[in-house]
Amino acid sequence: MKIALLMGNRFSPWHLEPFKRLPGDHALVCFRAESEIQRHFQQRDDGRLDLPVERVYFDYQAGPLPMRLWNLLTMRYAGREPRLLPFHERLRGFDLIQTWELFTDWTREALTARERFGTPVSIMVWDNIPFNMEQTPERRAIKQRALAEADQFLVYTERSRRMLLLEGAPAEKIVQIPPGIDTELFSPAPRDRAALGLPEDAFVMLFVGWLLPRKGIDFLLFALRELLDDPDLRDKKIHLAIVGSGPGRDRVDALIKRLNVGHACTFIGPTPYGQMPAIFRAADVFALPSIATPEWQEQFAMSLIEAMACGIPCIATHSGAIPEILGDAGVLIQPNDFFSVTAAVKEMIEKPALRTSLSHTAQTRAAMCFAIEAQTEGLQMSYATLITHE
Repeated sequence: MKIALLMGNRFSPWHLEPFKRLPGDHALVCFRAESEIQRHFQQRDDGRLDLPVERVYFDYQAGPLPMRLWNLLTMRYAGREPRLLPFHERLRGFDLIQTWELFTDWTREALTARERFGTPVSIMVWDNIPFNMEQTPERRAIKQRALAEADQFLVYTERSRRMLLLEGAPAEKIVQIPPGIDTELFSPAPRDRAALGLPEDAFVMLFVGWLLPRKGIDFLLFALRELLDDPDLRDKKIHLAIVGSGPGRDRVDALIKRLNVGHACTFIGPTPYGQMPAIFRAADVFALPSIATPEWQEQFAMSLIEAMACGIPCIATHSGAIPEILGDAGVLIQPNDFFSVTAAVKEMIEKPALRTSLSHTAQTRAAMCFAIEAQTEGLQMSYATLITHE
């Protein structure tokens, strides 16, 4: 089976791994556009993106020079969003096209290839907000076309499934397959804080994610300041390790300086995927204080199941799909509220038995619900059904 992967900015080791493990004779080709967000993903590449790649271009990257310059200027100064140049002709000869989200140019090209060549299209849907991303007529038209023409909607959470039903997707076309991780790679093991420059005698909180406001790192820094000032914890050394990249570093640095918590923070920075288990194991608790915005709420949080698989107690917010991912394997708190973050971390510090219990529950839940083998099997079955129906 020859599969075209049109995953936009999702080209990362943790998103590609289940596709690479598909059993049997599968030939996968990745169609990828170079962008700022993709360059951030590449900082975490450790050689696992070893699939054939076809370059796709935005309208400011290719074409006649005057048009490229005009597109670049209007994008920077007039708020125009970049658009992919048509590439559907390059999808001829594939047995299946896997694209992502209802509203993307990737999906537009996949559906055009379906119309021309009869190739079945599966749309991976992470979004979980009904009628989202419809700010322009073009995006709304792509969504309506996707809902009417796609052969399959692949969702990772119950929240995304219910969103699709609200938008009018046929229930029989929705396939829910939870993402998986390598639970042998992400597993408990002795920690090595020295290699990461982390203090051995500290209680270490870990943040992993984009340094955008929506990921809630600001609230974690507010909580860190409160914990350092708490008289009940004066005999505790508390430290925050930050693994992240993307826009926002300047804002985070400024907040760290204003709160005067630089001595209690270590920026580990973007890290190759294969080295992430060692970072999770170095933490006493993993914090995911995500907040919701009008256009986004936590869609899955792969770092959450990675921490769980390593047996790290987790604190996360009631935001998007987090509650259904975490279950009873961690502490859920109110979003947009540093009071809640402070209280939850303090409880973890003061109750080692709670951390031990949550560690065991988290590891068990990750192994039972989020093993990559189950995800790969689900993908294989869903793709085989699409091909058979064709």
